[in-house]
Amino acid sequence: MATHELTLNLKKTNIAPPVITVHQGDSAEVLKAAIYDGDKKAALTGCKVHLMAAKPDHTYVEQQFTGISDNVSTVTVDPAVFGVAGLLKVCYVRVRNAAGLDATTENVLVNVLPSASASGEISGPYVDAVEAIIANLEGQLADVSALNAQMQKAEASRASAENQRATNEKARQTAETKRAEAEKKRAAAESDRVTEASQLKMASQAATAAANGAASNADAAANVALQIANSVAQGSAGSSDMAKQKQQIADLYGKLADATDAFIYDDGTVYCPDSKASASGSTITFGSTCTASGTTLNLK
Repeated sequence: MATHELTLNLKKTNIAPPVITVHQGDSAEVLKAAIYDGDKKAALTGCKVHLMAAKPDHTYVEQQFTGISDNVSTVTVDPAVFGVAGLLKVCYVRVRNAAGLDATTENVLVNVLPSASASGEISGPYVDAVEAIIANLEGQLADVSALNAQMQKAEASRASAENQRATNEKARQTAETKRAEAEKKRAAAESDRVTEASQLKMASQAATAAANGAASNADAAANVALQIANSVAQGSAGSSDMAKQKQQIADLYGKLADATDAFIYDDGTVYCPDSKASASGSTITFGSTCTASGTTLNLK
């Protein structure tokens, strides 16, 4: 790194231009320019100071001095400024301010010696403000690229979450369908249970009533039989009493047949339940549970 101290004048009063020598591609070369306005120090406060030059390949150079103290401006020259070997015949300092000042110094001759390495050449124009804009745009482009990558990742996550949500919703609908079917079966089973319980209750009540009736009839028949027996013992029982007893016994067997839903045989007489046989005049019709084979009738 070398510091090149220059004394320049906005009135361009120097008889011979100052000369500096650098190698092609040198980095960290510092220019320290003390600027005068005639015989007075130039007032640089609030001014922008730039190094202006034309490279040997006829490309343009502009770089702002970054340090200003009193009338002295300092800048670390970008390697691109000295990127082409040869003599920079046009190289000066420009001073501007918001009040309208726009002044330049005399030329500085810069002798750029060739580099031993071919990679030392940096051709093309260099304007630090443009380079800053380009760097800023590249940074913004990198930010946009990173943001796009994040958005793509977020979109992939969203799509994955949506697929999972759809899968979960389908599973929920399937489970709901199965639950509804199970509820229908449960309700049907409950209805069957209630119906069956009602039927069993009615059958139980009918059987109880039939049994109670049969028991009552049996008691009545027993009482009649007892009375007839007592009459016989006393020698007073008549044929009408005997006939009455037989009728009551027949009535009792008929009710027992209905209560048990079965055929009852006693002393040459068959007592039929109403559910399995019916009579119309001299014709008796048996139900489907009864069968006939020749002269044999099977009562079930």
